Amino acid sequence: MPSTKRNTAAEDGGEREVLDLGGYVPYFLTAISNTWSRSSSRLYLERFGVGVTEWRVISQLAIEPGIAAQRICEVIGLDKGAVSRSVAALVAAGHVAEGADERDARRQLLELTASGYALHDRLIALATAREQMMLEGFTPEERAQFTGFLRRLHARLPELREFRPDGEGER
Repeated sequence: MPSTKRNTAAEDGGEREVLDLGGYVPYFLTAISNTWSRSSSRLYLERFGVGVTEWRVISQLAIEPGIAAQRICEVIGLDKGAVSRSVAALVAAGHVAEGADERDARRQLLELTASGYALHDRLIALATAREQMMLEGFTPEERAQFTGFLRRLHARLPELREFRPDGEGER
């Protein structure tokens, strides 16, 4: 399905290419991601007092205990400021403990505390229930195929970050 269509411009009456949102993949990825994140954050704040960024930090620390904040930024693709604010809030709430990195005194290594793991366990149940609700109606084969497509897109992110078409879109 093409991601553009011809449209008559109101100003000059000529035709031009415009996005066809019904076939434009970034539109769907953005709309789904934004809605999922905002609604998750609102729900997590209501139920647990943490937002979606804190949940992402907590989930990564459960997967990889004893890592630096920079590692969280690399894996989830969040900026340093957002991760730093979330880590500070989680440390203040007693959910995350900071410890010195023996190999690099400038870095702090992060680990979930007992209350952090308890919060993780409650959050993961809600997060996976929401995932299941969104995937309801997909067969196991469709879920596997969909996840495969997402993995392929994800693998191309480094290339996307560096992509600069030759001479196109210049001012």
